[in-house]
Order: sequence, then C-alpha cells, then structure tokens
Amino acid sequence: MLKSFRDIVTEEVKNDNPFRLVILAQRPKKIDEKGTSTKLTKAAEDMGCKTYNCRISGAYIERDEDSGVITIHDEEDEKGFELNEDTIVFVRGNVTQKDSYLDLISQLERYAIPVNNFRETIEVCSDKFRAYLRLQEVGMNQPKTVLIPSDEPEAVDRAHEALDNKFPMVLKTLQGAKGVGVLLIETERSLQSTVQLIHKIDPYADLLLQEYIEQDYDVRTVVVNKKIIGAMKRPMVINDFRSNVSQGSKPEKIKLTKKEEEAVLKAAKAVNGQWVGVDFMPAKDREKDEPFIIEINHSPGTEGISMALDIDVPKLVLEEFFDREIWKKAATECGVLETIEVEGDEMTVKMDTGNNVSTCALHATEVDVKGKVVTWQTNGTKHKKPLHRYVELIKPAEKRPVVLMEIKFLNKIYEVEVSLDERHQIPFLANRDFMRRANLMINPARKFMLTNKIDDTQD
Repeated sequence: MLKSFRDIVTEEVKNDNPFRLVILAQRPKKIDEKGTSTKLTKAAEDMGCKTYNCRISGAYIERDEDSGVITIHDEEDEKGFELNEDTIVFVRGNVTQKDSYLDLISQLERYAIPVNNFRETIEVCSDKFRAYLRLQEVGMNQPKTVLIPSDEPEAVDRAHEALDNKFPMVLKTLQGAKGVGVLLIETERSLQSTVQLIHKIDPYADLLLQEYIEQDYDVRTVVVNKKIIGAMKRPMVINDFRSNVSQGSKPEKIKLTKKEEEAVLKAAKAVNGQWVGVDFMPAKDREKDEPFIIEINHSPGTEGISMALDIDVPKLVLEEFFDREIWKKAATECGVLETIEVEGDEMTVKMDTGNNVSTCALHATEVDVKGKVVTWQTNGTKHKKPLHRYVELIKPAEKRPVVLMEIKFLNKIYEVEVSLDERHQIPFLANRDFMRRANLMINPARKFMLTNKIDDTQD
C-alpha cells in the first residue's frame, strides 16, 4: 500500500529528531499504563525520539574503556542504551528508598550526563524537614514545622511546645507522597498515642509536626526550567483534610496571582529544581500576601494537571526540554588552584570566578607581535602562534595579544582564547567561560582537590 505524503513527511521529521530520552524510574516490573513514565515514553516516541524506559532496581551503567561509550542497562538487557551528547535522563518515582538508586544517579552525574533532577534536589525534596529548612533560608512563607526526634513522651511534648500552636496539628512522615503519611492530630493524647503507634510499627520512622492551616483547597503548580507551565486547584477531599488527586480530589484549573507566581518560582529555584511540582496554600488575600509553601515534589505526576488544564503535560514538558540550553549537568567541585596542561607544559591554574574577561591568561615574557604572528617565552621556552585578536583592558589600560591554545584539564582538551601578559606567581588564569565549559564549581577554601600539587605557588 502506498503511503500518503503526510505519512512520509511525518516519518522524516521523526527520523531527524536526535533527542534521546532515558526514563529511570522506581516502579514495579509491570509497567503502569497510566503512569507518567509510560506517558512520557509514548509522547517522546510520538515525537520521533529514541527512548529507554529503565527500571532503576537492577539497572546498571557501563563505560567502554577503549571507545569511551557509556551505556545504561535495564536489569536483563545486556545490550543497553547509549548515553551520548543527545541524551537526557528523567528520574521518576521514589528513588530515595535505597542508596544504590541514588548512587546510580550520582554515577550519571559523574559521567556528565544531563539528569533531571539532580541527586541533591531529589534528596532535599524527599525530606520534608530538609526542604523546610532550605525554603526557610530563602525566606519563604511556610507552615511552622518542628521535628519529633523520638517517641519518648518528653520529646513529643517538647516538639509540641516548640511548635507553639493550638490543636489540630498535622503529623507527617519525613518521606511520603500522594498524601500518604499525613495525619491530622486533634488532641495532645492523640499525638502521643499516634507517635508511639507509628514507632512501634517502624522504630526508625522520622516524624515532624506542622502547623495546621485550614483551607478549602491547595494549589499544585508544575515548574519546568524557571517557567510555570500550569497550575491546578485541588479541593479538599470530603471528610478528609488532604487534597491530593490520588486521594480523590477533583482538580480544577486556576490562574495564579503575581505573588503566587513569584513564590512558586523562588521555591523551585531554592531546591535547584528543573522539573518540579510546587504545592502551596493560598493566602486570604491572594493579591497582596505570600502563599504558604507546603512542599516541593521532585517527581510530580501529570494525570491530574493534564485533566485540569486539558493539555498533554508530558508532551509539553518534553517540548521544553528540546531546548538543550536548559539541560543541566552536575558541576564538578574543584579547588581555587589546580594543575593544568598548556600545550604540553604542566602548570598551576587559578580558577578565578571574579574574572569576567573574555579570555584566559598565560604568564609570558618577551612578547613580540610581528604582523600576524606572536612570539613569547614561558618558563624559558620559546613559543610561536598566529595572532588571533587583541583584548583591551581598562585597568590597567593596555592591549594584549590573544592566541588560541589547547589546554588539558582532567583528561579533556579544550581550545581556548589566551591573552599573554606577565603574571609571575600564578602562570595561568582560567576565566568564567572555561569554568562553564568544564562544568566546574569552585570551592574557595580548597586547593588542588582534583589534581596533584606540582609546586608551592600560593595566592
């Protein structure tokens, strides 16, 4: 049967899409057809993307030492799926249940594979009290929250007194999703008995006590790369104080106020969340007052909000991530001083976060420019390079020649613009552009964290 022109064009569009998506999910072996992981996979395939839906339990990563090719494997898949420069990994589900799950994410981060979200973001969001502290640091409006360190009556009383709030109160497990592990406590006696019961079932259960704010509804917003792509109102379930869609709430579309939009984006930024769900309770005066941020979900579901907004949220999320500029790789922490190889010569490099100059800088003496050629000496060795351009400085007011040079750092070679001047103590200065390309995060209190110290050069 002959294919229509439309079918042929569609196939060509699909085959030209280089986007490769790995969904790394904590899920049962039997795939949930209604789950977000399945919907993401289907949406990606419909848009011509190569996809790999990988169950994190039993998954492993391999790197071929000869070719450098990195592959991720489902438990019984020996061939695996190549993780190349076109690949991004979406982490779904409660992956904090086992350290080995989180370590697999760390392994991806160490191989500089874009991961959404980072391990730190996942751990912060999964721990309700840690998230509370992180949001507190940036001045977010939240229900007052305290930890209950043990089931001893005195410890429970101290937490109750520290909350300094009347009953009812909300008792939560530190980890939990979809409204599970959230209880409304009406009396002090009920508080003591409930804490004791939970610890009898699980002696290591982590609990917190939270101020109860009575509301008719709360709001779930979905944030992708500093952009709110949708918000839904979740009315409280009848005869319940929770509003999760998984508990029976019927979501509705809602328009956010300016105050609410600002608070939601600030909360997502505080946890370095790239695709997160931010839940809040609205203030009485939504236009003038800050909302109460309840929690941030690192793996927000899409069924409820897709229904409320009448849009395909998984498809919308994927379309946002077609823009590679928003892909994030976990930065490597390094010292303010490291060693670097410049055209084969090892020397000390200073990672200067304050240096916003367009070039790196190399210590050079006897610099001479003749026509399109620059000659100079570094450590007694003569060098010769084509003149690339000049860079003009304001303080001191001077013009320096710039050449293109290959520098090697952590076994990777970069071609960079290098200006030549007399630097004396520190022979090489790396600018922000190099640090961004090498994906480095500078620890100003440390030196030579990643490389061997080759001299006693100091700042």
